[in-house]
Formats: sequence, structure tokens, C-alpha cells
Amino acid sequence: MADDLLIKTLVVILASVCAISLVARLRLSAAGGYLLAGLVIGPHGFKLIAASDEARFLADLGIIFLMFMVGLDFSLSAMIAARRDVFGAGSLQVGFTVLIVTGIAVLSGIGLSTAVLLGGAVAMSSTAITVKQLVDQGDVSSQQGRLVLGLLLFQDLAVLPFLVVLGGWQPGGGPEPLGAARQLAIAATALGVAAFVYKPVFRTWLAWVARTNSADLFLLTVLLLALGTAFVGRLTGLSAPIGAFLAGMVVGESDFRHQVEDDIRPFRDVLLGLFFVTVGMEVNPSIIVVAPMTVLAWIAVCMPGKALVVILVGAIMRWPAPAGARAALILAHGGEDGLLLLTQAMRVNAVDPSVGQPALFALAATMALGPMLIRMSSRFAELVGGASHRLKADAEEAAIREESQALSDHVILCGCGRVGRPVALVLEAAKAPCIAIEYDLTRFRRARKSGHKVVFGDAGRKRVMEAAGVARARLVVITFDRRHLIERILHYVRQQNPAVSSIVSAADDQEISSLARAGASTVFPENVAAGLALADQVLLVCGFSQDDAASIVTAVRAELHPELRGHVGR
Repeated sequence: MADDLLIKTLVVILASVCAISLVARLRLSAAGGYLLAGLVIGPHGFKLIAASDEARFLADLGIIFLMFMVGLDFSLSAMIAARRDVFGAGSLQVGFTVLIVTGIAVLSGIGLSTAVLLGGAVAMSSTAITVKQLVDQGDVSSQQGRLVLGLLLFQDLAVLPFLVVLGGWQPGGGPEPLGAARQLAIAATALGVAAFVYKPVFRTWLAWVARTNSADLFLLTVLLLALGTAFVGRLTGLSAPIGAFLAGMVVGESDFRHQVEDDIRPFRDVLLGLFFVTVGMEVNPSIIVVAPMTVLAWIAVCMPGKALVVILVGAIMRWPAPAGARAALILAHGGEDGLLLLTQAMRVNAVDPSVGQPALFALAATMALGPMLIRMSSRFAELVGGASHRLKADAEEAAIREESQALSDHVILCGCGRVGRPVALVLEAAKAPCIAIEYDLTRFRRARKSGHKVVFGDAGRKRVMEAAGVARARLVVITFDRRHLIERILHYVRQQNPAVSSIVSAADDQEISSLARAGASTVFPENVAAGLALADQVLLVCGFSQDDAASIVTAVRAELHPELRGHVGR
């Protein structure tokens, strides 16, 4: 028995390694690799492993930890602050998608309750895939990045009612209106109890554990908290994932959120990978032969359909056309919440396999394509924007060219936000010729209101830098922390003016080497600058003279990165 379990474990791990190695080369998501591994080794593939209760139990643990992590990110204050994007746009996106899919499914002869569940599954996109790809591209703090994160946050919240109803579904029967209402009432009550009763209890408990300075005890306490609340949730009539979500929500509002997140993440990643493997084992690839048009129809609903819904939401919410178009393509794929809803629904016979299998296959396929769709979003925005977008870009470039035409031997300041505004203030006080470029509309308006000489435009576009007079400039200063965009700007700058100097502000000293290789003359790591400035003040308070303190700080700065001497800013 032990040997058999060990062999099955090795088969799962080996298949996962091979599949993820393949999808990594194709620059697809790891979730797609796990799904492929499950499909290959499962009962519909080479039949190396049969779907067993043990595998499903471990997959359920993955779902529990996933919902616990979702709860950690659930901040009521953050949602209220971004209520327009979260509740307004989010409810429209989920509502329209569910309504459209439900209508199509009912017209196809599917029952109403099943159709609504299918609509809920299609409405969800993958938070893990989207956030990771946006971070890799440096787009997570962009306008479309913020809009997408708001929609994803609402999707994570919207999946809860579906899970609550499925938790009380009678196998072979269906949802009773009174039973479903009772389940939702229990969930709402549990949410209130967790928010107002258990929050101080959990915080006090975690604070006591933290004071013991035992990493092992803290980790075990977090595991007990996640699994214990999942078990209590099941006892009260809710599903285990809902109980884990409530616990995560309580902990997420505490000072221990980041430590808990770091401790839980390895368990979640491994077990969630196993969840994807078990989903892959349930996908029947023969469905593409048996019902190819049905699969293609579901893919059309999941990708072009969802993209059109987001574009419609963007038009209603009056988003800028480029940001709305990019958000549409970024979210045009399935998600782990959708897979969870479909597999749970088929398990309790809420969705017949003949209906659920094509949808499951389509969701899995679109998830695998998710990173590629996100990478293509900028080109898609240009196509959607069309001539009007080009005219707007031409107008921006003309305005920048007009501002810079009288400048020579000047400074081009890329970004006029948190770091850029103080730089602009100093340059203006010194009466140094400069032009600042800012693409974020909020920061642009704030800088304009403060009286800075700033123009609206994307410094990552070659024509914008040309309009700013990079060929005549003395110095280019980059004040934002988006490595891929910084490297593109440095490449343009070196092409246009090889003699120009460049200074780059980095969030920390981990980026110095890569930015120096990309062509930055000087890298100014913010953590080093802030730390050494603080150390200088400490020495002055301790009685050192200004010259002695400056000498000591300069010597320490030189020793921090001796291999990059000449590239690290003072």
C-alpha cells in the first residue's frame, strides 16, 4: 500500500515536471502544465492513475488554502476605497456574463439552475495567472492593471454565493429556494460573526503566538486556523472553502497578514497544483472529437464573449478606450474559480458531464492561453483604438514637441509621481532646462496643479522620446520602477543619442546589475538612498561633525557594491 502510494506520487510529480517544462518553453501558465499532466496520466489519458478519494482530498486541501489566501487579500477598506471599479464595474462584468451565458444555455435546452452555474464559471478569470503576468510585464500599477485588479477582486467575492449554494445541493435533486436562502443567510451571519466577534479573538491568539518567537508554532497555528475554520464551516452547513475564506478575511485585516501569507504560500502552491492535476484527470479530451462545435462554442463564449462584455463595461464606466481594450483581453480567459465551480457542480450532479465536460475543456484551454493573451493586450488596444487612438497619440507628440523645441542640453524627466515630483522641484528651483513626461492621468493632473512643467505621454514610446528632444538632451532621468519599460526606454535613448547620460531610480539594490547592463549610467536605489540618508542623520545626532558623517557614509556607500562602482548613485 505504501509502495503503491509512493509510485503514484512519483508519477504525478514526474508528469508535472515534464508538462511544466514544456509549457514554460512555450511561455504558457504553470496551471496549464498541471492540467496537461493530469490529462496525460488520468483515466482519459494513459490511465496511469485513477481519480481516488485520497487525491481528491489533497485537491480539496488546495482549494481550502486557495480560498484562505483569497480571504487574506480581501480588505473591506480597500474595496470601499476602490468601490467604483470593484463593486460598480465588477458587478456589471459578472452580472452581464452570467446573464448572457444563462440565456444562451437556456435557449440550448439546459435547465435554469445549471445555466446560472455555467455562467458563474465562465465569468471568472484567473487571479494567479493575471497578477503574475502583469507583475512580469510591469503593468500591475498601470491604469488597466488597477482596473483589472478591481474586477478580479469582485470575481473572488462573487464566487462565494455559488459555492454556498453548491454546498447545500442535493445530489440528484437540485437547489431548493428556501434551502439556498438559508445557506446564504448562514454565510452572511458567519461573515458578520467573523468580522466582529472572531477578529479580536484571532488577533489576540496570533499576537500571543508571535511573542513566543517560534516560527514552527506560528506555522502550525496558521495551518490549524485555515483547516479548523474550514471544518467548522462544514459543520455549520457551509462548504469548507467558505470557512477558510472567512478565516483568511479575519487574518488579512491584522498585522500578521504578510507573515501568514509567506508561511501558507508553499502549501497553497503545491496543493493547488495537485487540484489542477485532479481537474486535468477529469477532463475528457475525446470531447473535442465527440462534440467539437460545442467546445469551440464554449471557447468563443469564454474569450471573445468575455472580452466584449469587458469592453461594454468599460464604455458604461467611461474608461479610456486603450485601458478598456487591454483589460478586455487580459480577462478573456478562464480561472481556477471557474474550474472549481464546474468540478464541484459535476460532483454533486448539478451539471451533467455531457454539458460540463465541453465547458471544462474550454476553460482549461483558455487558462493555458492566458499569459499570451495578456502579453498581446497592448497590440489589441491599438487595434481597437484605431485611427482615433493614433490621432490622440499624434496630438500628444505634437504637444511634447512644442514644449521641447526651445530646449537644448536639457533634462528629460520620465515620470512625475512620488519620486519624480521632488526631482522636478529641484530642477525648477535650479532653473535647469527640463521637460517632464507623465502617462498616469491622475499623477499628470496633480503635477500640473502643483505648477510643474509636465506633458502627458508614454515615455516608453520611441516617438514620444523623439518629440521630447532626446537627441539634444544632456540627461534622461527615469523615476518609476517598471524594469521592462525602463530597459525599452534606455534602448531608445542609446539609439537616438549615445552620448546622453541616464539616471534610473530603482526600488532596491537588487536591480542595479540588470539596469547597469541595460545601459543606465547611474542607478539610484531608493532603499540605499533612504538608509544612508537616515544613517547620516543618526551620526549627526550622535555628535559626529557633518564632514565626518559624510565621509563615513561615502565610504560605506562605496563598499556596498564595489563591483558596480561608478553605476551606483550617491
